[in-house]
Amino acid sequence: MNASSLSLIPPGTGGVRDYASAVGHPLHAPLMELKQDTDTASLSGDFVLLHFSGYGFEKRGVPLWLVRRIRGLRKQFKAVGVVFHELFATGPPWGSAFWLSGMQQRIARELLLLSDFWLTNREDAARWLLTRSTSTPHRVLPVFSNVGELDAIDTERQPRLVVFGSAGIRSQVYEWGDGEIFRSAKRRGLEIHDIGPAMPEGTLSQRMAHEGVVAHGKLAVEQVSAALSSADYGALAYPPDYVSKSSIFAAYCAHGVCPILLAKDYGQHDGLTANVHYMRGFGALDAAAIDARSVGSEARRWYEPHRVDAHVAALRTLASGVHR
Repeated sequence: MNASSLSLIPPGTGGVRDYASAVGHPLHAPLMELKQDTDTASLSGDFVLLHFSGYGFEKRGVPLWLVRRIRGLRKQFKAVGVVFHELFATGPPWGSAFWLSGMQQRIARELLLLSDFWLTNREDAARWLLTRSTSTPHRVLPVFSNVGELDAIDTERQPRLVVFGSAGIRSQVYEWGDGEIFRSAKRRGLEIHDIGPAMPEGTLSQRMAHEGVVAHGKLAVEQVSAALSSADYGALAYPPDYVSKSSIFAAYCAHGVCPILLAKDYGQHDGLTANVHYMRGFGALDAAAIDARSVGSEARRWYEPHRVDAHVAALRTLASGVHR
């Protein structure tokens, strides 16, 4: 591949590829899937940008070969940047993530030390990185929407509650509180609109049909954007300290949709506050003092500083500032 700059991504589809594609084009850094057997010996240029997510490169999240590969590419490119989409997994002692976390941390640390600049999407992730390398130029920017950004959010809204994302992400919303979404939507007179790949046949898909959920299936980006721009609410089950890395949450915010976040704990993270930038669970729907349009506006205001063009500008500045 002849390119002055390059974006290295894990194989397959998903949010990392979508992100890399959105920033790669304006940076003139085309995408290249990187596997253990990919020949990179002939590559060279101004900068290479690694989009790191351990589980994308290796099914257990320990791509030890990746460190060796980036070490070699440092000699072939003028600069190496890393976008840390994820660092490492955590979990209970009975899960494999607990036992592999140490190796995953080592890989993330070694990639950090090989980088000339880096970017990540969470303040907690940035703190971890900064304790291991304080001098490397960097930025912390929550992810942007992969389905467009409205120029103005004062669109006409319908009493609709959107559930958007992969089948696995959406099923968590429907199963939360034993189907609390259906009871809450009924009380508030909201129509549920489901957007994403078809749910597997089974109890959940049957209940969705019984509850009158409008299933759109997988839509084109423009159609998703149109659906979000006409909806009052969007629901997502995600921890508040990780939600800044969710492109679904970003899509809700970018379209002025009032996000309903479903979580066990609601702390303040990444500049986000419960019942200000998002509603604290379905229970907040019944609170008269919380207005969907106001929350949607605050969510959009929070989103503005890290629109897609802000990510492009940050990466361009970081790459151009490298002097080895």
